Amino acid sequence: MEIVSFCLLPVIATIPCCTAWKEVATIGVLHQPRAFENTAFNPVLAGKLNLNCNMKKYDIFISYRRSSYDTANLIATRLRSAGYSVFFDMETLRSGKFNEQLYDVIDNCKDFIVVLPPNALDRCVNEDDWVRLEVLRAMAQNKNIIPVMLNGFLWPDPMPSGLEELRNYQALTASSVEYFDLAMERLQKRYLLSKPQLPIMKFIRFILISIAGLLALFLILYSVFTFLSKDVCVKYATAIAMDAGYVHTIVEENHKLAQDWEKFDNALNYETKAERVSVLQENMLQRIDLVEKNISTYWNVDSVKIDIGTYQGFLLSLNGINVEEISISPVFATLFYNDYLQQLDVLRMAVINPNTFNRRFANVVLDVFEHTVNSYYVSIISELSEFPEGSIVTYQELMKNWIYFPIRSYKLGEDREYYEMIIDTEGKLAEEAISRYEHSLEIQDAQLEDVLKKNDELEEQVSEFIESTQVNAIESDNEAELAIRREKIEAKKIEIEAQKAALEELDKQYLETYQSLKEKCAIEESDDQWYKWGKICLWAEFLSKISQSRENLLSMGVYSTSSITPDVAYADMNSLLSVYQSYHSESVDYVVPVKQFYKEVSKGKRECKGVVIFAFMEGTEHPYLQVGDIVTEYNGKMIENYEDFVGLYKENNSAEVVFIRLVDGKFVEFKERLTQSDIVGFLNLRK
Repeated sequence: MEIVSFCLLPVIATIPCCTAWKEVATIGVLHQPRAFENTAFNPVLAGKLNLNCNMKKYDIFISYRRSSYDTANLIATRLRSAGYSVFFDMETLRSGKFNEQLYDVIDNCKDFIVVLPPNALDRCVNEDDWVRLEVLRAMAQNKNIIPVMLNGFLWPDPMPSGLEELRNYQALTASSVEYFDLAMERLQKRYLLSKPQLPIMKFIRFILISIAGLLALFLILYSVFTFLSKDVCVKYATAIAMDAGYVHTIVEENHKLAQDWEKFDNALNYETKAERVSVLQENMLQRIDLVEKNISTYWNVDSVKIDIGTYQGFLLSLNGINVEEISISPVFATLFYNDYLQQLDVLRMAVINPNTFNRRFANVVLDVFEHTVNSYYVSIISELSEFPEGSIVTYQELMKNWIYFPIRSYKLGEDREYYEMIIDTEGKLAEEAISRYEHSLEIQDAQLEDVLKKNDELEEQVSEFIESTQVNAIESDNEAELAIRREKIEAKKIEIEAQKAALEELDKQYLETYQSLKEKCAIEESDDQWYKWGKICLWAEFLSKISQSRENLLSMGVYSTSSITPDVAYADMNSLLSVYQSYHSESVDYVVPVKQFYKEVSKGKRECKGVVIFAFMEGTEHPYLQVGDIVTEYNGKMIENYEDFVGLYKENNSAEVVFIRLVDGKFVEFKERLTQSDIVGFLNLRK
C-alpha cells in the first residue's frame, strides 16, 4: 500500500485570506480524499503549492499511511479546532521533488506525529518509502516524535534498518473509538510541545462581532431608555414652566403697580396740600397691600430643590439635561418672590416718607426689577432648550399668556453661551442703575457735609456777631436798629436749625438704607457657600465706597458727621466673615487674611481689588502660593477681580504675579513667575 502526504495550502490559497474561510475550505477538502486521488497533477498548482509551503510555518506534522487516513484526518481536525497549526498533506503531492518542501515543513515544526495502523512499518524496509523518509528526517532534526498506535499495530521484530530508535519514543495508544477523546486530551496535555493559538483573523472577527453586539445592545438600551425618558422630561419641563408661570404672575402685578406708582410719584411733585398728600399716600399703601395679597394667594412654589432620583437623573442625562440646574428651579423662583416682597417694603417706605431720597430709590428698584425679570426668563428658556421638543408642551401653552416676559426678544434653541451673555448683560444694566443711584447719594452726602460745615462756621459767626451786637447795643441809643438786628439773628438761628434738622433727617434715612442693605447681606444657614460669599463681596463694595467717599471729603476739607463711618461698616464686615467661617470651618485659612485686608480698605490704606486663594485642586500643592494669599497684580497690571486675572493670563501664561501674604499680622508682598495656575481656586474680594 502506497503511503502519501497531502499539503492543504494549495487549495486554501485559492480562497480569500481569511483564516476562518481557510479552515472551512480545509475541512471540506479533507472529507473528500477520493476526489483528489484521481485528479491529474497540475504543474501550475504545484508551483502555487511550493510557494505557499514556503510562506507558512506549521507546529505539527502528521505522517500516515493510506489505510490510516480517516484516523489521521480526525486527529488533524481535532488539533486544528483546538487552535494548533497542523500540516496534514495528501498522498498525491508526494511525487517529483515535492519531498523537499515536505522536509522544510518537518524542519520547521515542533512536533512530529506518525499514525501507525497494523503493519504500518513493513514497507519501511524500502529506502524510498515516504513514511520511512519522513520519520528519518524528523529523527535527524531531533523533533518531538509521537507514535500514535492504532488498534492491531505491533512493533516489527526486527525493526527496519535506521528506525530502531522509533520504538523508544513515548507512544500514544488510540486503539478504540471509545478512548479516542481521552487519547486526544492526553496528546495535547502531555505529549505536544506546541501551544494552541487562536488564529488572528478569527480573533479579530470575534472581537468585531462582540463589539457589534455590544453596540447593538447599547443602541437598543439607549433607544429603550430614551423612550422611557419622555415622561420624565415632560414631568420636569412642566415643573419648570409652572414655576415660571407663578413668577409671571408677580411680573404682571408689578407692571400694573409700576403704572400706579408713576402716577403717585408725579402727583407728589405738584400736590402742596397736606390733606391731599395724605389721601394719595393712603391709596398707594392700599394698592401695595393688594399686590402682596394677590401674589401670596396665587403663589404655589416649593422653596426647596426638586428631588430628582438617580434613575430619573440618568434618563434626563440621556437628553443632555443638566440635572443640578433644573433641580434648583423652584429655589430661584422663591428667591425672586422673596426679593419682590422686599421691593414692596421699599415702596411702602417711599410712600410713608415721600422725600426725594426714598422716591428716587423706589424708582431705581422698579428699574432693576425689569432687568431681573429678563434674566430670570432667559435662565428658564436656557434650561428648557435642553429638553426634547415634545416635552415642553406646557411651556408652549403658557407662554401665549406671558405678555410681560421678553418672549419676543429671546427664543428657545440657542446655545448656552448666548443665554449666559444675555443674563450677564442684564446683570450689568441693573448694576449700572444701582451705581448711578449710589453715585448720586455720594454727591448728595458730600454736599450736605459741606452745608453742615458751613452752618457750623455760620453759627460761630452768629455767636460772635451776637456778642458784638450786645456790646454795641449798650453804647447805642438807636433801639430800632437794635431790634432789627435781633430779628435777623433769630431768623438766622431758625435757618440753621432747619438745616440741622434736614441733615439729621438725611442721616436717619441713610441709616435706614444702611440697615436695609445690612439685612439683605445677612448670611442665612440656608444659603449655599457661594451665595454667602456673594453677600460678603456686596458688603465689601459698600465698604469700599464709604471709605473712598470719606477720603474724597477729607481731601476737600469737609468732615462728615454721619453716624455711618468706615469703621462701623468694617465692624459689620468682620461679623459677616465670622458668621461665614462658623458655617465653613475650613475657611479660616483665608478668612483671617481677608479680615485684615478689609480692615486696611476701611482705613484707606489699600484699594479693594484683587482675588484671594481659597483652595487648591485635591491632591495638589503649589510651588509657592498658599491658601489665604491675595493676588493683586499680574504682568504689571492691577487685578480688579477674577475675570481680569483670566484675561491677563490668556495674554501671557508665564508672567510675573504679585501677591500679598499675612505674616505675623502684617501683609508681605511677593513676586514670582506664575506656574500651575490651573490648580488654584480664587475668590473675588468685591462685587
